Amino acid sequence: MARRNNGSNSMWERKWWSVEETRDPTTLPVWQRDYRFGFQVLKRSMVENRKLGKKVFWDVRVLESHESGCDIEMLNSGLMGFIPRGEEGLGEERMAVGEIYKVECVACPQARVNKESKSSPWPNEPRKFKAKPIFSHYMWLEQQRSIEKAKELKAGDIISGVIYKKCPKGLIVTLEGEHKPKGMLAMMDVSRKMTPHAYAAKMFPPGTRISCYVVHSDVKNGRITLSTKEFEDDAHVGWMLSFPERCFKNADQAVEKYNEKRSAYIQWLQR
Repeated sequence: MARRNNGSNSMWERKWWSVEETRDPTTLPVWQRDYRFGFQVLKRSMVENRKLGKKVFWDVRVLESHESGCDIEMLNSGLMGFIPRGEEGLGEERMAVGEIYKVECVACPQARVNKESKSSPWPNEPRKFKAKPIFSHYMWLEQQRSIEKAKELKAGDIISGVIYKKCPKGLIVTLEGEHKPKGMLAMMDVSRKMTPHAYAAKMFPPGTRISCYVVHSDVKNGRITLSTKEFEDDAHVGWMLSFPERCFKNADQAVEKYNEKRSAYIQWLQR
């Protein structure tokens, strides 16, 4: 917004909010930093990238190291954040104060984090600690390891791995490799029959060794998509849920039949 100065059409008085800020936000005192802009950029970037199935990483500087984690600041907006001790990286190595790292935001406080209602006439309750966005450097390292593994794989490979844990979407599998990269086995790809989550958690607990069919390996973001339903043929539908060892034993023959049927179906579509 701007207004005419003394009624003249040629002179305009610029308001302070219309002046472009060119200073480095990390050089400003904390009370002068635009936290509203920082939170908006952070939250909207998380929402839009997750819609596309992508991850967004930020450059941050470590300000202070504690026993429970590190206090950091974002270089793009000066927004303050926190990295828990378990998200700093691999092993016992700590993040160095003053260094710049790549991190992913794993949790961001919302507008009502101060407990007030939208139309509350009462002031906010004084709080000793203010909520901060939570970041993870471990997620950046995990993606880099997955990218290295994805470059070694191609669609159609049969690889072995170990169940790491169950998540709402499916099973996370630890693959063979120096840095133990992870792959995703979606629940709909476990068997050609519908797979109940509770039954899959019972049949494939953490630590179970399995064989997997590589559906896709993305070398850009490190996403490795796995499947086991290709190990079932028409005469053994649902065997992955009851007799997975037999399916793993005949995995090569089952994949050959699967490729033959897929090629025949593609030729039929192109007739």
